[in-house]
Amino acid sequence: MSQEINNISIVMPIYNEVDVIERVIRKYYNEFFKYCKKSEFIITEDGSTDGTKDVLEKLQKELGFRLISSADRKGYEKARNDALKLAKNPLVFFSDSDGQHDPKDFFGLYEEMKTKNADLIVGYKKERRDVLYRRLTSKFGNFLYGIMFGVWLRDTNCGFRIYKKEVIDALVDDVKLFPYAGNAEFVIRAKHKGYNVVEYSVNHYKREVKEEGVVFSFRKMPKIIMKMIIGMIKLRIELIKR
Repeated sequence: MSQEINNISIVMPIYNEVDVIERVIRKYYNEFFKYCKKSEFIITEDGSTDGTKDVLEKLQKELGFRLISSADRKGYEKARNDALKLAKNPLVFFSDSDGQHDPKDFFGLYEEMKTKNADLIVGYKKERRDVLYRRLTSKFGNFLYGIMFGVWLRDTNCGFRIYKKEVIDALVDDVKLFPYAGNAEFVIRAKHKGYNVVEYSVNHYKREVKEEGVVFSFRKMPKIIMKMIIGMIKLRIELIKR
C-alpha cells in the first residue's frame, strides 16, 4: 500500500480479552494507522471482569484512541451498535477484538469496496480456524439466511467488514433481533433495503485463548441456536409486512 487513506473510523468492541488485547491493538496501530493516519480508533469496552479495563486504560494514555468503558455488561450486539453510532467518518471499518483477523486485510476490503461500488463489504474467512462445532454452526446459519432471506454469503456474520456510514445510520437502530448474530442481521437488512453488499476473502487465525471463555462456547450452543431461529422468524415476519 503506497497511498495514504484518510477519514476512516475503526470500531472495535471488547469484552474479556486480557490475554490478547494489547497485542491486537498494537498490531492494528502498526498495520492500519501506518497508512490511515488521519483516522479515528473507537474502542468500546463492555464491562470486562478479567483485567481488560486496566490494559485498555494504560494503552489509551499511550496511543490516544477513544475509549468508552461500561461499568456493566451490555452484550455484544448493543455494545457493537453503540460503538458504530459513535463513528464520524464516511467509512467505518469494524473488527472483532479476539486477534483472529489480520488488520492488513482492511486494504483488500477497501480496494474491493471501491471497485464494486459497495455500500457494505463483508470479509469471509478463506480458511476458517475455529473449532469444528463453530464452523458447522456458521455453515448452518449461512444456509438459513439464504433459505429465509435470499442472502447467500459464505460468512454472513463475519466480524470484519467495512460499512458506509450512511448504511449504519439507516439501519443500526433496527438491528436487535439476532441476539448472537447482529452482524448477519445488518447484512440481511442492508440487502433488503437495496444496498450493494459484497464479500471478500480474508485471513483467519486460531483463537489463542480457550474456547470456553467466549460467548459461543459449546455448552451454550442449543440456547444460541434456539434464540437465533426465533429472531430469524421475527425478522422474516417483519420484512414480509413491509
